[in-house]
Amino acid sequence: MADGEGRRAAARLRPATPADAVALAAVHHDAREQAMPWLPRLHPREETRAWFTDVVLPSQVVTVAEEDGRVVALSAVHEGWLEQLYVAPGAQGRGLGSALLDAARRASPAGLRLHVFARNARARAFYERAGFVLVGTSDGSTTEEGEPDATYAWSPG
Repeated sequence: MADGEGRRAAARLRPATPADAVALAAVHHDAREQAMPWLPRLHPREETRAWFTDVVLPSQVVTVAEEDGRVVALSAVHEGWLEQLYVAPGAQGRGLGSALLDAARRASPAGLRLHVFARNARARAFYERAGFVLVGTSDGSTTEEGEPDATYAWSPG
């Protein structure tokens, strides 16, 4: 976001709270729709909010990036897996994904793994630039969406 003089507001990283669930669902939905228009929409926003409230927030280390008091990006880590990393479309290209990835690495200092849809070339390039290495692929039979995915790993070095 820009202030009146054209400068971008500084983002602040902080732990997510249950009060963030609506914003988390919005970022999740908006980022997925923008980055992966080919992906089937299986869950309405309210269902995604409940999933964040009931499943993700209680069991994962969730970090948000906030600009001007508004959640614009999120990451979620669970037992060495980066489960979620989404940046709202209007906040992309400003280093928020990299900042959240750095926070995820700090939460998993022994290493980090993740799955990404194989067709998501932009995300795959992002992780490869960040030092993640492709360690496997799937045919999509194990994903809810039926989409093949790629598994990446990062080890501190």
